[in-house]
Amino acid sequence: MYELKHRIIDRLEQMFSFKTRGEWFREGVCPQCGKKELYTHAHNPRIVKCGRLVKCGYEEHFKDICEDLFKDWSEYHPQTDTNPNAAADAFLSEGRGFDISNLIGKYTQQFYKDSNTGESSATVRFMLDDKNYWERLIDRPERFGNKKARFNYGFKNAGQAWSVHELDELCRLGEKGEAIWITEGIFDAIALSQSGVKAISCLSCVNYPSAFLKQIADRCHELKIDKPRLRWAFDNDSAGKGYTVKWHERSRAEGWSSTAAQPPANGGKKLDWNDLFQWDKLNPDQFPKYKHYGELLIAESAEDAGLLIYNFKQGRLKSFYFEYNYAMYHFNLDIEKYTKKLEKIEEDENQDHLLDKQKREMALRECQSIRQICSSSIQPLYFVRDNITDQSFYYIKVQSEKQQIVVNFTSDQISSPAKLKPRLLGVLSGTNWKGNQNDVDYLIDRMKDLKTVHTVDFIGYSREYQTYLFEKYAIHKGQIIPINEHNFFKVKSKELKTLAVSPAITLNPKQEFKPSWWNDFHRVRGAKGIIALAWWMGSYFAEQIRAMHSSYPFIEIVGEAGAGKSRLIEMMWKLSGRKDYEGFDANKSTNVAVYRNFAQIANLPVVLIEGDRNDVNGNAVQKSKFSWDELKDAFNGRAIRSKGLKTAGNETYEPPFRGAILISQNTAIQASEAILTRTLHLYFDRKGQSLETKRIVDELDRMELEDACTFMTHCLRNEDKILETYASKLQSIEDHYHEIGITHTRIALCHAQVAALIEAMTKHVLPIDLEDMLEAQEMLEQMARERVEQLNGDHPDVEKFWDAYEYLQGNRSPEWGLNHHPADAQTVAINLNEIYKVAARNYQQLPEINEMKKLLRTSRKYKFIESNKQVYSDRFPADDVAAVNKSREVPGKPCRNVKCWIFTNPNLGAKK
Repeated sequence: MYELKHRIIDRLEQMFSFKTRGEWFREGVCPQCGKKELYTHAHNPRIVKCGRLVKCGYEEHFKDICEDLFKDWSEYHPQTDTNPNAAADAFLSEGRGFDISNLIGKYTQQFYKDSNTGESSATVRFMLDDKNYWERLIDRPERFGNKKARFNYGFKNAGQAWSVHELDELCRLGEKGEAIWITEGIFDAIALSQSGVKAISCLSCVNYPSAFLKQIADRCHELKIDKPRLRWAFDNDSAGKGYTVKWHERSRAEGWSSTAAQPPANGGKKLDWNDLFQWDKLNPDQFPKYKHYGELLIAESAEDAGLLIYNFKQGRLKSFYFEYNYAMYHFNLDIEKYTKKLEKIEEDENQDHLLDKQKREMALRECQSIRQICSSSIQPLYFVRDNITDQSFYYIKVQSEKQQIVVNFTSDQISSPAKLKPRLLGVLSGTNWKGNQNDVDYLIDRMKDLKTVHTVDFIGYSREYQTYLFEKYAIHKGQIIPINEHNFFKVKSKELKTLAVSPAITLNPKQEFKPSWWNDFHRVRGAKGIIALAWWMGSYFAEQIRAMHSSYPFIEIVGEAGAGKSRLIEMMWKLSGRKDYEGFDANKSTNVAVYRNFAQIANLPVVLIEGDRNDVNGNAVQKSKFSWDELKDAFNGRAIRSKGLKTAGNETYEPPFRGAILISQNTAIQASEAILTRTLHLYFDRKGQSLETKRIVDELDRMELEDACTFMTHCLRNEDKILETYASKLQSIEDHYHEIGITHTRIALCHAQVAALIEAMTKHVLPIDLEDMLEAQEMLEQMARERVEQLNGDHPDVEKFWDAYEYLQGNRSPEWGLNHHPADAQTVAINLNEIYKVAARNYQQLPEINEMKKLLRTSRKYKFIESNKQVYSDRFPADDVAAVNKSREVPGKPCRNVKCWIFTNPNLGAKK
């Protein structure tokens, strides 16, 4: 215990910068408000609290803060011959706060191995009888999903229970007029037993402990004593409440005296008895409150519930709101009427046999008024405000007896009965608001201290919170966190949620990652498939990689029609939990839709498809609305769009790009050097395709989403390992690129990043053979060389243009030439419309003229100087009639102005 306590104290000092003041830690930095008001006990820390009770109110148990120290008990407490229960002892005493001296012999340490996943853990096992047992997994139980505890097969419906107390000890409670507390979990029963009451555990709320109760009844009959009372003390959730009422009624029908108790909800967080025990909230002065909660739950009518509350408050409240059986009520007591009624009862000789308490009860029942406010329960949960759009929502749980929903309400919708009533009817069928404006004001008053949940407006990774946020799961530093019943994630001391509803990404943390598909995938995709998948995996960590190296590369997957590009991308999306999706076409989308696609994800790819618009001959058929150069800032994660906000000021919103960009089309992108240096080029063709490979791809396509998405789940769980390997390999790979002559720094970095990701994927994700890994890395080297060579020369379409020009110019006499400058001039002057007209006559195919105007500015062989310059010329290369007429005049005499593009003349030096 000393060792763990020392680690806890060190962790708290490090996290909060405490200063020691006697036996207390003081002046710690509060993680919620940032003020130096945090404190806790220095020698025995339990609850860490902020001193700003009104303005902040932060408090957290040290177990939640130092959660990782309470996960792997076998590592810190190895089993020995002298102490075979070492880890179990530590778990119960240090992890659960129990005094284990009276538990010796009640449990043993055992071992469990999951047959499906192969994961193993030490367990704390409690025997129920000679063959049946319950055990708790204690070594990183989150690995086993919901299976943190388990029964042996024979327990099901056995009616068993467990208790630290002997049978006779429980039976003797009847003589004292005391009750047996019946809990769900064994740890709850131990917590109550060590807090001064006698408790048993029925192990699950669905298990009515009939066999155990029969043993008590039979033994009480033998001892000739009254049976003890039963107090059903299940968890404060829907199942616990429902079965409390059900078993209370059943036990009464079987002749037991029965009542109930309930643990409270702490700010919406459900606490069990063991939680309260560790928070020092199972003291004798607090038990009446827990009994009162239970009695309210089993009250037979709203009137009974109202009187219970009135009496519990000792008459201090004459008017109050309360909930009963999933409906809202208002209680009011007419004091004047009550006083007169009580006097009348006391004067009535026929009532003299009643006790004073019974007389007051009679008067109260006749003078109280119970009014239903709403036919369903309304529980405000938390408040959300989007600082960017200035929108705010109140999230409220609306619950009837058979259904419930968590839904958001605007401030306008809860401002008046006329607006609240239709909203409630619209979210849960049959929910009828019957209250007046005062009742609405009461509901609003309940919301003044709601916790604020932090939000993001996208799906994926939040750099601010270092957490991945999806629809049903969050992942923080490799730990899977399911969404809670209130539709947000509790991540350490933060409450988080995403406001985005698309894209829908599925994770599967309950299933082990088994890449049985890998060999088939590699069979049909080869080294190019490894490169594409490594880049895709790296997109899951694009934000982290940009934080390290300020960039994450783009990639283009291009090639022949039918080469399998679309099916490859759809497969990688399926591995990422997204089914039947490839990407979106920016040229078919509005500007708003385009930029929303870029802004709605983080650490996921944005796939742009079919950006080219070509006819059967490869010629562009329409002008592109979207320019690749618009993506330049996305390479570094900067904003690619700015929009004005609907405020009275000049505020704008510039969301950074948080994802990665993949481009898929049939032809290579035509873009500036800035974009090409940022982009990896993968070309796919139909070579090697056969009926066999088609069937393999068909089989891969049939893989279920639940199986495929374990790839992404596994990668995110191993975030630290993957990024560590990536970072350790990158520099050596980048150095190697420069050593072999790939000295363009951006091209070298982009290709080296994916090469390093291949190493990380091989080591931590997929069973890639060393030979296959090296082949993919060699292909990346070649891709980098080809990109450098391409940028040292002209774009293929530019080369095609000048080849056509030189062919046409070489076959024409000087007076018919396409160049409006003299042949020995330093520059070449051409009119593009003339070039295209002459080329068409001579069956020369040229790229679309508007695209050519962009590309010619990057021309290297004929270096671009300027465009649309007026040149006084005597030539009519595209007008035969004008050219013939001109030839009859004085040769060489200029006669017209021509708008020309001016380039350097690369042939001038050769002629000299």
